[in-house]
Formats: sequence, structure tokens, C-alpha cells
Amino acid sequence: MTETISRRLLAIDEGRQQLSLVDTATDTFHWTLDLSPYPLARDLQRLDAARALVGFDRGFFELDIESGRVLDACARWTDVTAVHRRPDGHTLVTGWNLDGTGGVNVLTLDREWNVVASARRDGDYVRLMRPTRDGTYLLCTNDHILETAPDLTERRRFGVSEFEHAWKAERNADGTTLVSGGYGAVMVLFDAAGNVRQRFGAAADLPAEVAPFFYASFQQLGNGHLLVANWQGHGPDNGHKGRQLLEFDAQRRLAGTWSAPERISSLQGILVLD
Repeated sequence: MTETISRRLLAIDEGRQQLSLVDTATDTFHWTLDLSPYPLARDLQRLDAARALVGFDRGFFELDIESGRVLDACARWTDVTAVHRRPDGHTLVTGWNLDGTGGVNVLTLDREWNVVASARRDGDYVRLMRPTRDGTYLLCTNDHILETAPDLTERRRFGVSEFEHAWKAERNADGTTLVSGGYGAVMVLFDAAGNVRQRFGAAADLPAEVAPFFYASFQQLGNGHLLVANWQGHGPDNGHKGRQLLEFDAQRRLAGTWSAPERISSLQGILVLD
């Protein structure tokens, strides 16, 4: 039997285009931001104790976590899918056709948000992008993960048959890579050579009420646990279709679930704050 998840987090509800600060232990929504001025928000990154970076279709904005106030915004493009602030203060912006030539782009912006580098490769699909400790990029390109150099030259690719709109890939310190499979509704851990080490979170391994549909954003926690957003579909009325937030323990057994069906339709992005 699983327990209710007790976490404080930022939550993107794609179905209702809202971003909220939520305490899942008490079902408290401290604030909710209407994302209609910032459509298709997908990516979240903690910048410091007070601020978060939020990526959306036209760019990104910086957010005051406690108040939900937008501090500053950069909106210049269309089809931005991921953003990442580097330790040097530069911002990586990933998406499709950002330079007007078609294809997948990663732009590098300086601290004043001027474009100082632009990389491009052929392709018509990308979701989240994460840099690795080795200086490569992990791009989710639908049915496989593409690892590239910063100029987007391919280094290798890996995937499984379940991947469909694979959402996020994250490289771990031991060289393994964890991926959320999108519509495949499975989490996959690859070893350092790109071979499958573990599959977990599939419907056959979970209670029926969880109803895995689309595994989107995830966050690995310091205690070895993992939180996964179980997105349930476009539109405002999906909240009752399944459990929206899943927690797996260090052995990747389901340890807890949480949903707020009256407040959230389709949980897509998460950023744990505690």
C-alpha cells in the first residue's frame, strides 16, 4: 500500500495552463499563476533559494518562488521546448526553428540575454535538453535520446521500443542515464554504455488506479527516491483519470502517489523545493 506524497513543489498543469506552488502533504496551493501570457511552459530549474527559471513556447521567465511573481521575461521565439541556466550565468535555449532555418537549435545567451552562440542540426522534434558533466547535451527526440557535442554533432543515440515523445533524460554521476518515456509510460535507466539496466513504472507493475499515461518531468531526490509527473492528456478535465504524481523508492518500487483532481488537470512539470 502506498502513502500520500509529502512534498513542497512547483507544478505545471499543462491542461489548464497554470503554474502553482503546492504542499502535497496538506493539499495547499499557496499561489497559482495563469500561464496564458507564457504558453506551453514545459521546463523548470531552481536558480537559487528565491528564484526559479521557467521555459515556455516563446522563451523563459524568472519567477519569485514564494510569491509566484514573474521577475523578468525573455520572449523572442516560437517552439522553445527547454531552457537551462549554466553556472557561468549563460542560458541555453532549445527548440525547433529558433534561428529561422528549420531544424533543432540550441542557442547560448549571455547574462544580458544576447545570443552569443547558435547550434543547429536537422530534425523536427525535440523536448527537454540537459547538459551532462562531460559537456555533451542530451536531447529527447521522440523515440530515442540523442547525445551530442555542444555544436549538436551526434555522439551517440539510445532508446527502447516504448519511447514515444520521450520527455526528459538526465545523466547521473555514475554515468547512467535516466529517461521518462512519454506516451510509453515507463521509466528507463541506461548504463554508461547505453544499454538498458532497468525498466520500471509500467502499468503492469502498478495499481490500476495509477493509470500511467505519459511520463513527463521527473526529479531525483537526495534520499534516492524519484518523483515522476504522470500527465493525463490535453485539456482541463483530466484530473480524475489517474494519479498525477508518483514517488518511487531507491529500489524503484512505488512508494507514494498524490493527486489534486479539482485543481490540476494534467501535471507535466515538477520542481521539488524541500
